[in-house]
Amino acid sequence: MSWQHIRPDSLAWQPLGPGIETRDLTTVPFPVRQYRMAPNSAAELQGLLLVQSGAAVLPDGAGDASRSDMLSGDLVWRAHPVMATAGLDGCIWTVLARPAALAPPSPAFVIRAADLPWQAFDDPAGRPTQPVQVLLEGPLSALRTRFDPAYEAGEHWHDFDTLYFITAGDMQFGFEGQYYTGDVRQVSGGFSYGPEKPGPQGVEFVLFSCGGPVNLHWSDLDAAPSGPLSNH
Repeated sequence: MSWQHIRPDSLAWQPLGPGIETRDLTTVPFPVRQYRMAPNSAAELQGLLLVQSGAAVLPDGAGDASRSDMLSGDLVWRAHPVMATAGLDGCIWTVLARPAALAPPSPAFVIRAADLPWQAFDDPAGRPTQPVQVLLEGPLSALRTRFDPAYEAGEHWHDFDTLYFITAGDMQFGFEGQYYTGDVRQVSGGFSYGPEKPGPQGVEFVLFSCGGPVNLHWSDLDAAPSGPLSNH
């Protein structure tokens, strides 16, 4: 499918084990599943995940004796299963079951969003953009960004399939309507869409580019190879 507006709050949680529940969000461009852990519960963790809320600790890849905190907004990768223990408020995370070709080369990492600098997004056309944090670079790339309420991004497109995770605020995506905190957006590469209009409090989201870097193309300068999303 060309695009999806996924509303996780409309999906029921399914019990998976003591203190842990799960729900499927999408299978496009690859399976994406969400997990919820009760406070102080433990569960096996594997793969690439975005921490949605709460906190947990897990082995850091060097061995069980060394542990890493993972907090809301962090990006975590574990090539091999490890046990995660939720904090006092529990934890919700989303696992992106990306294909092997998009796997990070290292066996384990925790990318702490709070430690990363905000920087200007380099637009080759020289148009105004908003600051970003570079979470991940490679075949699977990820940016965290914030849109000021006064900013509006005109119609544009990206080279690769993208997944948006709205982490704060809300934003309108063209004809698709309003996306709110917790919503997920999937768009196939090569389709143009927009404008993107933040709500009155602005918006923050994490954008995954599934195949390469987050390259931005303005539709009035470079026609989308698959045409406008509204036609599909």
